[in-house]
Amino acid sequence: FSGLANSKKPIVDRFLLQENEMKKSLATLLISCLFAGTLTVSEAMAHGNTEPQFGGVVKIVGEYSFELKQMSDNVSVWVFYDGEPLNASDLALTLKVKGEGKKDSLALTAADGNEFTGKVKIDSGDTALALLTLEDGYSKIVAKYKF
Repeated sequence: FSGLANSKKPIVDRFLLQENEMKKSLATLLISCLFAGTLTVSEAMAHGNTEPQFGGVVKIVGEYSFELKQMSDNVSVWVFYDGEPLNASDLALTLKVKGEGKKDSLALTAADGNEFTGKVKIDSGDTALALLTLEDGYSKIVAKYKF
């Protein structure tokens, strides 16, 4: 019987060795997943400005971000791509405002840097669409606001 006990020992040792290797592999996999998840979240948060820079309301559309601010009867919209200001003079922006008893559409004027301005009143309960036409003259990005 002593030969039988000795023949089982290497099998048990191999099993324990495999079990330890599997635990190490699982731990490595978990750490890798956590690290990859952290990178993914950081990359996702890096796109666009989520905090207003001019005191307006920010909307994110893919890699684009729009900040709209109402100032009495005037409105300003600032546009960004991947967090960087775009040159408003290379683009066009139309603001459509729809509310109770009104429906306005106004081509905003390119101002300094990435700002567009225009004379339009947005009331509580209105819906506004900021339609940004890109440099190619065809592609459009639309941000929707509900006030």
